[in-house]
Amino acid sequence: MLTLLSFLFALTLLIAVHEYGHYRMAVAFKVPVLVFSIGFGKAIYRWRAKHPREGQNTEFVIGALPLGGFVQMLDSREASVPADQLALAFDQRSLKVRAAIVAAGPLANLLLAVVLFSAVAWWGHPKVLPVIGKVEAGAAADMAGLKTGDLVLKVGDQEVRDAQHLRALIRGDRVSASEAAEASEGANRSESSAVWEIDRQGQLLSLAVKPLLTVQPGQPESSAVRRIGAVVGVPSDTEWVSAGLWEGLARGYGQVTQITVLTGQLIGQMLTGEASSKHLSGPLTIAEQAGQSAQRGLPSYLTFLALISVSLGLLNLLPLPMLDGGHLMYYLWESLAGKPVSVAWQRGLQKVGLVLLVFIMALAFFNDLTRLFT
Repeated sequence: MLTLLSFLFALTLLIAVHEYGHYRMAVAFKVPVLVFSIGFGKAIYRWRAKHPREGQNTEFVIGALPLGGFVQMLDSREASVPADQLALAFDQRSLKVRAAIVAAGPLANLLLAVVLFSAVAWWGHPKVLPVIGKVEAGAAADMAGLKTGDLVLKVGDQEVRDAQHLRALIRGDRVSASEAAEASEGANRSESSAVWEIDRQGQLLSLAVKPLLTVQPGQPESSAVRRIGAVVGVPSDTEWVSAGLWEGLARGYGQVTQITVLTGQLIGQMLTGEASSKHLSGPLTIAEQAGQSAQRGLPSYLTFLALISVSLGLLNLLPLPMLDGGHLMYYLWESLAGKPVSVAWQRGLQKVGLVLLVFIMALAFFNDLTRLFT
C-alpha cells in the first residue's frame, strides 16, 4: 500500500507542477486557459475559481487516470474564436511567447527538483565523523602510529569532511593493471605516504601514513584497493549536519545541473550504442523506488521526487513531436525559416514521434519486467 500511495503521490505532484508551469506562464502572458487537467479519462472532480483572474475562467479537472495532464488554451486552430479574443489566442501570439509557455512546463520540474534537493540539504543528515576505529596489528595504520579514537582532520592539504571522504582519499586514484597484478602476487605494495593531521583527545599530531595496495584472497586482480588496515568511521561518532538557506539552494542547483549533464551524456551514449538501453526505467521500477525511498524516510523520498522531477523535465525537452521539446523544435525552425512548419509536415512528424514514444515506453516497460523476473 505504501508503494502504491507514494507512487501515486509522486505522479500527481510532478504532473501538477509540470502543467502548472504551462498554466502560470500562459496566465502571465494573458493567454486564456480553458482547462487545467491533472489526469486523463473520466473527470472525478471539477471546479472553477470563485474569483478568477482577469480574462480567465479556467475549469480545473481531476481525471481518473493519473498518468498525465494537459493545459488547454484558447487556440483558433482547435475551435472558432470570437473576433474580440483572437489576438489573445495561443497560436496568434509571438514566437517568444509561445516558446516561453511551452518551455515553462519542463523548467517547472527542474525548479521543483532544485527546491527538493535544497530542502534535503536544509533538513540535514547524520555525518559519520572520520574517526579511526579498530586498528589491525602490523597494518599500515598501526605502522604509522594511528590509534583507535583518532579524529582525522587532514590528509595532505585536503580537509577531511567525513568518514566516506576519508575512505575515498585512502583509495585514491584508479589502480592500474600492473599495480593490481603486483598486488595479486602478494606484494602488498606500499603507496607513497601522505601526512595526516590527527586530533588525539585534543592533541594535534602529524603522522605519515602509507596505504597498502592489496587484493583479497580469491578475488580478481581488478579488485585491488588501497587499505590502511583500520576501521574508518565509527557509527557512534556522528553529528547532524544541515545547510543554511543559500548554501542549501546552491547545493540543490548544483545537483540538478550535475544530473542534467550526466543524463544528457547517458542519452548520447545510448544513441551511439556506447551505453545499454537497459538504463531506461518504466513505471514498475519507479513505483518500486518510490516505495523503498518512502520506507527510508522523508529525506530519501524527497530525493527520489527530485530525481524523477529532473527526469520528467528532461524527457519533455527531447525533440519528439509529441513532447514539449518537439514544439520547441518547431519554433526553432520557424525562427530560422521565417515561417511555421506546414500542417502536412506536423502531421507526419506527429506520427513518427508517436511511434518513437511508444517504442521508448515499451522498451522501458520491458526493462522493468526483465528486472522483476531476473
